[in-house]
Amino acid sequence: MSHSHSDRRNRGSLGTVLLAGACCTGAVAYAVLVAPSMLPPQAVETTNVTTPEVLGSVIEPEEESTDLDGPVGHLRINVSDRGLAWVQTLNCTGDLAVDPEPCAVMAEATAESTGDPTAAESDSESGTDEEGSEGTATGDQLFTEVRSGTVCTDKVYGPQEAAIEGTWEGEEIDTTLSRKGSCEEARWQRLRAVTDQIG
Repeated sequence: MSHSHSDRRNRGSLGTVLLAGACCTGAVAYAVLVAPSMLPPQAVETTNVTTPEVLGSVIEPEEESTDLDGPVGHLRINVSDRGLAWVQTLNCTGDLAVDPEPCAVMAEATAESTGDPTAAESDSESGTDEEGSEGTATGDQLFTEVRSGTVCTDKVYGPQEAAIEGTWEGEEIDTTLSRKGSCEEARWQRLRAVTDQIG
């Protein structure tokens, strides 16, 4: 073997070692510099070094929102679930600070259904043109029964049934709920605040 041939092998081995070293150095640098920015953010507690006197002049105190008045009503709910049955009442005075939690949940559900086109549609199709039904949801729309001809699945979501009667937002309520079919399940979920046991 000639001397020049052995030098080529050594240089080839040296080149491979240098290339491998450069790749490893690049990988380590990437892991140290870039990889932490790709991790999900962790809960970081921030502190503010400004004094309370300065903050008081900058931050305005929050005013209580009076836009969401509580609902007014008295409901008697009879629920049966797998051989168990209970009767509960819900009294809402309109004051969310004093009323039980289900009253606030029902107020939120009423507010959410304001933009629901199917809620406004049900009044116009039934031929009733009540005052305030245009563009706003009323509390009794939460209890609206499924219209005949509505396409629903036949899936049974549970054996629970409920009967609700009383007054809600000035309207007489007398309806039954079940979990048989997708439309009835949607009603059940919308009224879950009154069908679950009130503590």
